[in-house]
Amino acid sequence: MKRNLCIGAITLALLVPALYASESQTNSKQVVNGTVVGVQENEVLSPETIGGSNPSDAQLTTQSYAYEVSVRVDCKTYVGRYQTPFEYLPSAFTAGQPIQLRLTRHVMYFDLPNNSEMRMGIVHRATDAGACSAAR
Repeated sequence: MKRNLCIGAITLALLVPALYASESQTNSKQVVNGTVVGVQENEVLSPETIGGSNPSDAQLTTQSYAYEVSVRVDCKTYVGRYQTPFEYLPSAFTAGQPIQLRLTRHVMYFDLPNNSEMRMGIVHRATDAGACSAAR
């Protein structure tokens, strides 16, 4: 009885991750059509706190840019964050522009012309019930 229980536990331990991996790979390779809703640019200074009463004691700062790109796919809007040291975002991310992407649980992947795959972490997602009822 102990032997059957151990064999069952080992089989289950090997089977569950394999099923989960094949399901997540299938979902991550599916390309969907979306529309860029908007882009918000934020300038980020690091370190965030610059202190000291004497200007010569001030810490050195680095400047980078963070873009929050909103993309609507069906009835959901996903907001992705892209951070770069350059004040540049590809023109494919213009409001109203159709775009193809792959969605995973936490990341959006964009295949852009003349670029390698662009990756944005999802920072927010929302369902727009008004857009769903209007499409039906």
